[in-house]
Amino acid sequence: MTGARPNDTEQAGTEPLVAPFAGWVVHPDWAERVISRAYDNLSPLQRQALVASNPYSYMNVTRSREDLFDNTDLSHEDLVTQGASALTRLLNAKAFVPTGRSALYLYRLTHKQGSQTGVVCTVPVQGFDDGRIRIHENVHDERADLLTAHLQGVGATSSPVAMAVRSGAELRNQLFDITSASPADLEFGSTAVRHQVWTVPDDCTESLVAAFGNQVLYVTDGHHRSAAAVRARAAEPDNTALARTLAVVFPDEQLQVQAFHRLAVDQHNRSPEECLAALDDVAEVTSVFSSMQARPQKKGVAGLYLGGSWHQVALPAAVGNGAVNGLDVERLRRSILDPVLGADELGVPGAVEYLPASLGFDEMARRCDAENRVGFALHPMTVRELMAVADENGLMPPKSSFFAPKPRSGVFLRMLGRGATAHLPPS
Repeated sequence: MTGARPNDTEQAGTEPLVAPFAGWVVHPDWAERVISRAYDNLSPLQRQALVASNPYSYMNVTRSREDLFDNTDLSHEDLVTQGASALTRLLNAKAFVPTGRSALYLYRLTHKQGSQTGVVCTVPVQGFDDGRIRIHENVHDERADLLTAHLQGVGATSSPVAMAVRSGAELRNQLFDITSASPADLEFGSTAVRHQVWTVPDDCTESLVAAFGNQVLYVTDGHHRSAAAVRARAAEPDNTALARTLAVVFPDEQLQVQAFHRLAVDQHNRSPEECLAALDDVAEVTSVFSSMQARPQKKGVAGLYLGGSWHQVALPAAVGNGAVNGLDVERLRRSILDPVLGADELGVPGAVEYLPASLGFDEMARRCDAENRVGFALHPMTVRELMAVADENGLMPPKSSFFAPKPRSGVFLRMLGRGATAHLPPS
């Protein structure tokens, strides 16, 4: 998903960067049953329980192998077939309502740190190649292939790729004016995070589209979905429904970034004492008494959980001058995960798993103890660091940043006119 970096992004493509779509929206009476909780905030066991208890959760449509029970082994084709059946169940129940017109939407998430208001739209898949949409993370092919098969076989998408745009007064004012003019069309969530959706009035749509005309978008969450959109379009270049993909674009100043912690398997199968000694050979390791003391307070320091004990690690210096080289995730990968543990997260399947910071250090310790893993707790990067990597056409390791709170799946449906939606026009 890399390409040229045109100087004049307005001339990079003839399609608008953001555009309205004639989607479907969840019926308010169905919202609590259908709208999924954020996938990365749930453990596999929690996702399994949710799917088993609620056949109308949208997570039934987007299941992966991690969401299956231990004695189940399904192929991509089987997972897609199950997803199409789950979507058919939702459509037959009339859980989603066609809007009947092309529109943009505003999506606001209000939480204890503040609020963020994004524009729900479609963006051109070509934008990933011509530089108008920029990425910053590598992807795992198996996950991207499953999501590609999902697009091609299930026939709809409801999980918008989250993106950031450099904020400006014009965009901020437009978002404020629209959300202040009328109550939200849809509200759901909890006291922790309140979600609100507005339909952008027709007389505001053109000016809002124009506000993005010469901007660059940065993927913040959804690199695998982005890769799937690119692969599906490459496989069917004449399919107009696959020429654009569902997205929600937030002003960069409103976004909150958390860390994705690393849970690595020592490929050399050493004892905790031997592993700690090997780590101490390449980095300064300091024993501490608790997870609170291990929590990294600044860039360049990581928490370490190994064999029931907590430590702090001063990460070795960056190798190279690029923006990606200075990030803690890359310093950890280059200096410790691969050379010391043999846990090449880009090449050894399952060697490294990822834990969002929101799940806490107790969950890190539990997972490491249960799976004989070494836990590394990282300090979060900033949005501007992420943008700098993308502007240099650099790629971080997978799951390098975690944006929270997240837009939910099951709010909007963009129909692709195939699979479970073969009888419906694309939107």
